[in-house]
Amino acid sequence: MAKKCFCISGKIFALNLFGKRYSKKIIKKRDLKKYRLYLHPAVAVDGIIEKDNKILLIKRKNNPFKGCFALPGGFVECGETVEEAVVREIREETGLITKVKSLLGVYSSPDRDPRGHVISIVFILDVIGGELKAGDDAKEAKFFDLNNLPKLAFDHKKIIEVYMRWKNG
Repeated sequence: MAKKCFCISGKIFALNLFGKRYSKKIIKKRDLKKYRLYLHPAVAVDGIIEKDNKILLIKRKNNPFKGCFALPGGFVECGETVEEAVVREIREETGLITKVKSLLGVYSSPDRDPRGHVISIVFILDVIGGELKAGDDAKEAKFFDLNNLPKLAFDHKKIIEVYMRWKNG
């Protein structure tokens, strides 16, 4: 028997399930209980790739933060590990083939993403192949000097600051 992978992760899935704008007033606890569903945070991954004191960022093609720069990353799909997800997301958004070097941290503030509660697991990666080219949700992909970063989406400025402290020991 095939396993089903279903949960409601914030606003996105709630909108799809009920066909209405997500709101605690519209989706009542009894509706969730009726369908044996539970609200869970969504799980995302972000990747840090550094080269010559520059960090790889993508310009977001879609909302939220359309047009802002961010670390490459995205949502974990059912059936994949977070390590597989970050390698896949980096390849889709930047064209680069990578391998996980280290776990930087987990960022779980409920208000870090305007779409709902999204937990991001951030990895440091090494490039092992591919060619830098924006794709999927990215309008651009390029390296920025760590001391001269553009305005960043989500909490990515904080994440890069943590990375700098980690890097400098």
